[in-house]
Amino acid sequence: MCAENSNGGRRKKVKLWWIANVFWVVVFSILSIIIATRQIDGSGAVQTPEIRIITFIILAVPFVFILIVQLIWFYFIRKRTRHS
Repeated sequence: MCAENSNGGRRKKVKLWWIANVFWVVVFSILSIIIATRQIDGSGAVQTPEIRIITFIILAVPFVFILIVQLIWFYFIRKRTRHS
């Protein structure tokens, strides 16, 4: 009985992990589309290809951090699943 409850808890954690990943992919995709399609940014500067690349890099830095956190989270979920 305890194994069933803990297995259900793991499924919820994995499901939450997938939901979080889908959320971040959607956010990153929307922001990438906005950056790629806008002609003028909020400060009034015209978007050249160089500025777009810099903006994509600035957008990517926090998402790389989020990716690392998600991978560590997934590692611990899998580690606990295998030990039980």
